[in-house]
Amino acid sequence: MSTLKIKKIELIGQNRPKNRKVKVTLTNGTKITIVPCCESWEQFGGTTEELRVTVPVADRYNAWLHGAEEE
Repeated sequence: MSTLKIKKIELIGQNRPKNRKVKVTLTNGTKITIVPCCESWEQFGGTTEELRVTVPVADRYNAWLHGAEEE
């Protein structure tokens, strides 16, 4: 089994804080979506292992997802 890595990170809705989300593309082609949820985040679009790989991205962009100016 190959090691999954992050290939691309896209920040969606930069000018619309209420519609912000992060799209993460993995090296196997899977696209994970991260959205704000309460004071944290939730993600979907992959297996448990794929979602585990993107947790650091979700943590990094949590404040941005909730309307902070900087990423």
